[in-house]
Amino acid sequence: MARLAADLTRVFGDRFVALVAHGSARTVAFARSIHADDLNALTPLADRWQCDGLDTPLLLTPLEFERSLDAFPLEYQAMLDRHEVIAGTSPFTDARPSDADLRRACEVQAKAFLIHLRQGWVQAAGHAHEQEHLLSESAAPLRALLASVAQLRRGSHSSDAEIASFAAQAIGVPADLVAGIMALDQHPDAARHLTSRLGEYLGAAERLWAHVDGWRA
Repeated sequence: MARLAADLTRVFGDRFVALVAHGSARTVAFARSIHADDLNALTPLADRWQCDGLDTPLLLTPLEFERSLDAFPLEYQAMLDRHEVIAGTSPFTDARPSDADLRRACEVQAKAFLIHLRQGWVQAAGHAHEQEHLLSESAAPLRALLASVAQLRRGSHSSDAEIASFAAQAIGVPADLVAGIMALDQHPDAARHLTSRLGEYLGAAERLWAHVDGWRA
């Protein structure tokens, strides 16, 4: 990430604040102000960053970050929990998303997951192949939802095994089902072994939403 940091420092000059990583490839670049000329200067560099295995950084001012904590509480809390300052000075103050904003965002995520799962069940129309596709496509959203619920409860679980164990202990959903679903994004062919548990999966999604809906700090 040294080259990315050098590029940002060169383009923003004394307006550069920090390059912050929140994952192996994901970064946020903070500058005191961001203009169209800056974007034009950064555009030809994007291919080089991708060759380095990095995503194009998000671009924010520290004020924008602080003022939008209520709009993106889950995303920003995850960033605060797992960030590393690669270059510059930390842009983060003591400000944090409120418990109310975290719960509301998590509820939206949980309800959307449940609604889309119901819709997908109907659209599959009893066809095994479509049901398998539904299960496989739900793996990443399920992982993200459970990570958000853990975050809401001030927990952090990085591995699928930890997430499945948390889901069983805190919410009462079957750990083996959760682990099996999440594994489908790497092994989608295994979905045929789980189609018989669609009803159980829907019930788990309902319990997830009910847990978030009734959660209080």
